Amino acid sequence: MENTLEIVKEFIGKKLEIDPAAIMPESTLADIGLDSLDTFDVIFEAEDRFDIKVPNEQVDVSTIQDVVDLLDKLIQEKAAAEK
Repeated sequence: MENTLEIVKEFIGKKLEIDPAAIMPESTLADIGLDSLDTFDVIFEAEDRFDIKVPNEQVDVSTIQDVVDLLDKLIQEKAAAEK
């Protein structure tokens, strides 16, 4: 199974041109300079990568861990639905 945290850090690092190693799970999106538009770009990239759909009403995230938890939940729901 892929490590969602590492993938999210990679997406954000590329988007903001920062070292993914500097991004911690407890980092807030504001702390690392991710605005709402950048956040949606990261979510869209994750949707493509994991073949999931993130409902707009579920995008209530403030930390990197919030993003990872949301994605992991949707990935697990998709896997359960495919069984």
